[in-house]
Amino acid sequence: MTATGLEFAAAGAVRREWRLAEVEALFELPFMDLLFRAQQVHRAFHAPNRVQMSTLLSIKTGGCPEDCAYCPQSIHYDTGVARDDMLPVEAVLDAARKAQAAGATRFCMGGGVPLAQEEGHRAHRRDDPRSRRAGPRDLRHAGHADAGTGA
Repeated sequence: MTATGLEFAAAGAVRREWRLAEVEALFELPFMDLLFRAQQVHRAFHAPNRVQMSTLLSIKTGGCPEDCAYCPQSIHYDTGVARDDMLPVEAVLDAARKAQAAGATRFCMGGGVPLAQEEGHRAHRRDDPRSRRAGPRDLRHAGHADAGTGA
């Protein structure tokens, strides 16, 4: 039972110190046993039948300079993904409002490349209107309690 962390979950504590042998023992468990134990720990900290509803919006598609072979956003591969400009702030906020009205409790934004990388350092200036992008603060102000960004 030590390898599962269940005794910490039962006490309402998160276990942060693990020995290598304990982690290896988790990897050796049959998948369904691991899933069962994970569910026990999850239920100790979260409502058992509640699922977080999330919405992901691509705020800029394609044109990423990173060379990630698995990603269709990369400019290094012909993936058939069309390159789109950054969505305007109001379009992002409108999408967040619609997601919230549809039941989403988390709104995540992903983009192929930040505007600052695409257009240079000038886009970082606060007085440059092209640098104005929606962020978590905008979404919280629009009524979205949980907002995240990702690339």
